[in-house]
Amino acid sequence: MNTKPAKPTTPKAKSKTKPTKIYEEVARHIKRMIEDGVLAPGDKLPPMTELAKQFGVSRAAVREAFSSLVGMGLIDLRHGEGTFVQRIDVQTMIIEPMNAALLLGRSNLRDLLEMRRLLETGTVQAACERRTEEGLLRIKQALEGQETARHTLEEQVACDLQFHIAIAEASGNNVLLNLMNTLSEALRSTLRATHETAADPEASIREHRLLYEAIAAGDAKRAALLIHAHLEHGERQILVRKT
Repeated sequence: MNTKPAKPTTPKAKSKTKPTKIYEEVARHIKRMIEDGVLAPGDKLPPMTELAKQFGVSRAAVREAFSSLVGMGLIDLRHGEGTFVQRIDVQTMIIEPMNAALLLGRSNLRDLLEMRRLLETGTVQAACERRTEEGLLRIKQALEGQETARHTLEEQVACDLQFHIAIAEASGNNVLLNLMNTLSEALRSTLRATHETAADPEASIREHRLLYEAIAAGDAKRAALLIHAHLEHGERQILVRKT
């Protein structure tokens, strides 16, 4: 196990922007090591003192970083044993607004993506059958929000997620909507990955626009084909990143 991370860069304060704290930089760096496979599930992390020296920060900063990572469900502090990278699977993963879904093993990640495809295909078909003017307006507003959300990655991801949730609302099925809301953070992490790796940032918007038009027209067959193609496109990007 390679546990010699580069020293995190101390963030520079920017006007109107809250400076990133040192412990947040340390936590982000360790999280990236886990995501990249440098630290694998079950691996034991070096002691805080050693990590503090490697990162060039105080032991207190490492302790705070560990607390943050424990809250994300990424590491486990075992009294008398040390600190270990958590083993994550579909059933037990603790979902936070980060790339937790991408920490799953490849087979479990495929299961998660397949479940999303099955869920959303049924959701768009129901939306075609039960759409209302109000429901269509919500989908359109989410689409328009995505079309203007070009300032930050998180803003783009949030608008993308809202578009899919708006379709679930338009389905008129509260169970489907509750499932989408329950899975929202796992979906957020997969959406973030597709936006980060997208060769054509406008592709998602074009696909969403076609999907909205199919739902508005009540064309369930076309909507199902469009959502299937849209999700498969995103899945390919995520699984390529996972390799």
